[in-house]
Parts: sequence; structure tokens; C-alpha cells
Amino acid sequence: MNKLTRSACWSLGVGLMSASLLGLEIALTSVYGVLLQYHYVSLVVSLAVFGIGAGAFAAYRTKPRAAAGGKRRAGQAAADADLSTAGWVSAAAGLFIALLSFALAKFPYVHQLALYALLGTIPFALFGWVMGKALGSGAASAPRIYAADLLGASLGALLGYALLERFGGFAAVFALSAPCFAAGAVLFLAPGAANAEAGDGMHAEARGAGAGYSPRKRLRSIGGLALAIIAGAIVWPASSADVWRLDYAGMRGAAPDKTIVGTLAADPASRILRTDWDSFARTDAVATSDDRRRIMFVDGGAGSYMYKFGGDLSQMGELARDIEFLPFAAGKADKAIIVGAGGGRDILYALMAGAKDITAVELSPGLVSAVRSMADYNGGILDRPGVHTVVGDGRGVLERSGESYDLIVLDLVYSQVGGVGGQALSENYAFTREAFRTYLERLTPDGRIIVISHQGIEGLRAYYTGFDALMRAGGGVPPREAAKHTTLLLAPEGSSAPDLTLSVIQKSPLAAGQLDLLRAGARSLGLQALFLPGSDEQLLRPLLDGRTPFDAFVRDSEYKVYPTTDDKPFFFLVEESLPAALRQWLIAIAALTLSFFLLVWRYGAPAGGPGKRLGAWAYYGLIGIGYMSIQTVWIQKSLAYSGTPALAALIVIVPMLLGGTLGSRLAGRRAVKPLAAAVAVIALTAGLLALQAAAGDGLMALGQGGRLAVIGTVMFVYGVVLGIPLPAGLQSEDRRVPGSAPFYFALNGIAGVWGSWLAVAASIASGLSAALIMGCACYALLAVTRYRTT
Repeated sequence: MNKLTRSACWSLGVGLMSASLLGLEIALTSVYGVLLQYHYVSLVVSLAVFGIGAGAFAAYRTKPRAAAGGKRRAGQAAADADLSTAGWVSAAAGLFIALLSFALAKFPYVHQLALYALLGTIPFALFGWVMGKALGSGAASAPRIYAADLLGASLGALLGYALLERFGGFAAVFALSAPCFAAGAVLFLAPGAANAEAGDGMHAEARGAGAGYSPRKRLRSIGGLALAIIAGAIVWPASSADVWRLDYAGMRGAAPDKTIVGTLAADPASRILRTDWDSFARTDAVATSDDRRRIMFVDGGAGSYMYKFGGDLSQMGELARDIEFLPFAAGKADKAIIVGAGGGRDILYALMAGAKDITAVELSPGLVSAVRSMADYNGGILDRPGVHTVVGDGRGVLERSGESYDLIVLDLVYSQVGGVGGQALSENYAFTREAFRTYLERLTPDGRIIVISHQGIEGLRAYYTGFDALMRAGGGVPPREAAKHTTLLLAPEGSSAPDLTLSVIQKSPLAAGQLDLLRAGARSLGLQALFLPGSDEQLLRPLLDGRTPFDAFVRDSEYKVYPTTDDKPFFFLVEESLPAALRQWLIAIAALTLSFFLLVWRYGAPAGGPGKRLGAWAYYGLIGIGYMSIQTVWIQKSLAYSGTPALAALIVIVPMLLGGTLGSRLAGRRAVKPLAAAVAVIALTAGLLALQAAAGDGLMALGQGGRLAVIGTVMFVYGVVLGIPLPAGLQSEDRRVPGSAPFYFALNGIAGVWGSWLAVAASIASGLSAALIMGCACYALLAVTRYRTT
């Protein structure tokens, strides 16, 4: 039986741990999305990833590798101790991850962001320590170790999403302990350094491969392997037994938008009937004391109603008195498409309005599965004759459709689902100026768009975006003419749905009969007419009188109510200042970065630190910021084509990591000039932006498989280029000062957290293209650091 070499053990151990940790990052993103408001998910996960840098720095500071000569024996002993300790650390990480799954499920620490960040940081810090020891071991080159890291991470991303799809968040976290246990088994099995160095060249490695396997090492390795097998084997029966059951009703201090908590606590008869958890989100179907309807919650919020329906519309007359039904009744609705079908209430509205052909589009696969499983209760609403249900994003469906609709319904009950990399909500792209242009193009001559919003400011922003699209249609329409196509109604405080807004945006001017119906309905339901052509026009008066241009008009507000674009798609961010979560994220990483520099100042850095090697510090810092900036932006941009946060992250991260694996191996075989890497990154980015502008519509027209294949191929090429500079530099550093590579890896990791924050902040402030330019600028600045990798 062939034995593993020390180099192979370090590489395989790092790869397995990397798989576990990136899978864990993905699983924690989903779990934290259930427990926390989506704004804070990126903050908490980012702080956890900060632990990799901290762990690598700790590895640099503990028992640095001895060089040679009289210290050879001490260096061999230290290397053996590092391998053994790395095995124990890997096993400890696996045990912690397994226990973490139960801690998060059974003790949800609401409003304890620091505790969530700390719990998430520990396994990442342990991985950072193992990675740092591998880089400083001298057993394998930095490019080889880094390639193993990236390859393992790419496989871990796939594993993380697969586990989420099959078992849900908590069980996925538990299952991801298995690769860590396996990493421990591999590291325990490594031969001793004395045996591995008992000769020269290939012959030494061959002799070392067959020695150093003590019974104790074998026993430890078998134990680690057994734990990995057990962790993988029991996840299915444990998940089926619901051992990770989350007690929503027992949570205290939950965020207001986690409405499932209040529903379960307020109604003793309420209960969770079914839970579906996939890579998109967790869906809970809740029954209450009101048997007429059930509530479908996505990640604990975004509730939508599912009504008890026996198939006879005449028995659903009470729905005609709902505020939301009014715009459905105000015109023809033969052929309709509903973006955000939820529990099916809007489908019932459309049927009652006379729709014969309905396309129901829903982003959450779990929600669709849950609704279909209760067909005996809801009358099979998603599969009723004339109803066609599509799982995907509504904008993408409409852009690929060649059909025209009498009615397009947009419900702004958003899913509150964030994602990896700090990207915005997936629904953002459904409400941009470009999206509304598509909706208008898909309407019949007298077709209309209905926008239902449960927040007044967001409803106003959607109305202005539709108004802007009308003015831009057909070569330019004056505001007074465009206004004749629209109406905006608000449910005031004290009504059955306070702060709800209803917008109607019609391709043709609203007819007198439609206006009369809307006016009468508003009076009957107690709604405030913010704008109705010919009667209630005060809202748009400065615009209609020509006193104020549209752009100035919509920006004259304390909130962001002006239209969003595909380049700045953050529709739900209506505050003028940066979001509170982003500010807290900044404070946290600034404090941690300051702590890092204080430790460096106290304990020292390779070759005297930044004062003597400013170019090296700048090099690794710029790579970290640039890489994460570019990756974060492309994840956000790919949302428009992939439709869900899960696919957006997957189709960017996995090919980029695989490409980086190839790039890292190339870096180990030839010297790489920073200027060449910078030019390649900038040229590729510029080419992709130009290609998106010229052929973005053509890409959207492809099927999902085609879109993902194109994006994945491009990201792979990107990964190759981006994956070269860091391992090339680490290899060079290790040649200059043996054992220094972990320090610069730590510096790069910490800079990467800043890259994520800067990318999100720059995207919100100036647009995604500006954030990409920032990332490219980082790579361009590599050329002026005067840092050499030879």
C-alpha cells in the first residue's frame, strides 16, 4: 500500500479543511438568514472569515520553522509537532462545528451579533492556523498548498449547497464537520520529518513515505476517519428525526421583520405544519386559529397567505373586499403573470378578476413545494387549469418570454434572503428602471402593471420607477402625458393594511371607467388617493406644471425614492446614509484590524515590518482588497442572470476557485510579474463590462443552463488570472525568509475582509461598475509597489 508523503498530507489536509470551511460559510449564511435580519448576515459571516487571517498570524508566531544546520534536529521535532497538532486542531474544528449546529438551533441568541460572530470565527481561526502551519512547514511550496486550498474550497461550495438542498441549514452545518475529521485523519498519518529527510531528492521522499507510521498515529488516524464517517452517516436519520428543530415561539427579542415569532407567540393554536429548507431559504407553513388561511414564511418573515379553497370561486367573495384586490378589478385581466406568487392569494385575485391564463412565478423552490404539498387545503392553486407555475425570477421569465400580458403583478413582499459576499436582495433586479422597461414591453396595448407594497416609501419608489419607464418609452413621453397612465393609492393608519400602497401603471391612458372604479373603490375602502389623473394630482403638481425636472423632483426627498438601475439595484435601501449594518460592519473590522496591527507592532513582522518592506505589505493588501472587490461585484451582477443568491454565488465562486487552482499551480512553475497580472485583470474586466453592455440582453434570452455555462466559463478564466499573484508572492517570501509566508497570507486575508466591505459600500454609493473599477485599481497599483516575486 502506498503511503502519503508529508507534502501530500499537508495538501490533502488543507484541502479537506478548506472544503469544510467554505461549505460552512455557505451553510452559516443560510442559518444566520433565519436567525438574523438579512442586513446583518454579511457582517457576521465576514467577521467569521476574519478568523482565517487571525489563525494564520497565530501560526506564524508559534514555533517558526528552523532553517538548517545545527538546528536541523530541533526543526524536525518542531515540524513533527506541528503536523500532530494540526491533526488535533482539525479534529477540534470538526467537533466544534458539530456542536455549533445544535447551539444555533437550540439556543438562538437573538440580538447577540458579537456572539454569533465569535461562534462563527472559531472554526475559521482553527483553519487559518492549519493553513499557516502548512505554508510555513517547508514540506510543500506555497503555490501547491494554496492550490489545495482553492480546490478544496470549490468542492466545499458545491457540498455546502448540496447539503442545504437535501437537509437544510442546521443539518448541513453538522455534516460539514466530516471533512474536518477526515483532515485530522490525514494529518495524523503523515510520516515523521526525520524519516522524510533521510536522503536527497525523490529518494528521500520515497523513503520518508514508508516510515514514521507508529501505532499511535494509525490509531489517531482511524479515529478521525471514524468520526468523519459517523458524522456523514447520522445526518440523514438525525435530520429526519428533527433533532435540530428550531423553537421560533421561544425566541425573545427577535427583529420585527421575523414575523413568524410574533404569530406563533400570539396565537396558542398556531403551529408549524411543514418546513422546507433549501439553498434559497427556509420556508415554514404555519396554521393558526383561523382555519380560513395559513401563512407561508420565508426565513421567518416575508409572510404570504395561502387560503382554504375548494375550487369554487363563488365561495371566495370575501376576498373581493380586500384592499389588494382593487387594482385587479380595474381593467382587463384575461392573461396575467404574477411575480411573487407566494401562497397563492394573488392567483385567486387574478381568477376573480376574470383571468383565464395565469403564469405564477415564485423565486423560492421550498415555498412552491410546500404549497403543492397542501393541495387538499388550497385546491391545488398552483396547478389549477389555466395556471402555470414557474420557479425562478419574474424579470428573467418576462425577458425570455415572447408573450404579451394584460396584467403584470409585482408584489413587494420581499424574501429577506441575502447571500454570500454581501450582495443585495435577489428581488432588487425586479424593480430597476431596466426591469420596468421590460414589463412595459410585455404588456398588451391596454395592459397594466400592478405594484403592491406593504411599505409606503418602497411603494412610492416603485411608482416613480414605473413613471420614469413610461416617460422613456417610445422616444420620450412628457410627464403630463405619462401621468395619465398611472395611479397611486395609500392605505392610511387605522385601515386593515396600514401603509400599503397600490400602484397602477398602464401602457395606455387610464380610461374614464377605470378611474371611476378606482376612485369609488378608494372611497369605499378608506384609501388615500396620492395620485389619480384628473382629480388628485397634488403629489406630482411641480412635475406636471413643468416647474421641476423629473430627476430633481424625485431626489427632493429625505429618502431615496428615485429609480434604481441595474448598476445600482439596491431598491430596498431607502435611507440616504449607509445602512446601519454596513456602518457596524465597518466599526467591527476597523477594530479588529487595529488589534492585528498592534499585535504586529508588539511581536514584530518578517524583515522588520511595513517600515522596511512597505511594498510587500501593499502588495498583499491590494491583492486581498482587489480580489474580494471583484468577486463580490460579479456575484451581485450575476444575480440578474441566475435569479437566486444561491446560484449567483455558486456560478461565480466555484469556477473562480477552480480557475485559481490552475493559476496557483502555474505560479509555482514560473515567475510572474505583478504588472502582467494587473494588465490581464484590467483588460478582462473591461472586456466583460463591454460585452455585458453589448450582449447582456442576448445572454438573458438564453435558457438558465446556457446563462450559467457562459458565466461559469468567464469566471474560470478570471480565476486563473486572479489566482496567480498571491501564491507567487508567498513562494517568493518563503525563499527570502523561511517561515514568513503565513504572515503575508494573514495580511492578505484581513485585507480581503476590507475588500468585501469596500465593494458593498462603493456599489451602494456609486454603483457596481465603480466597485469593479476600484478592484481593478488595486491590481493596477501592484505595478507601482516595486514588489518582485523573483
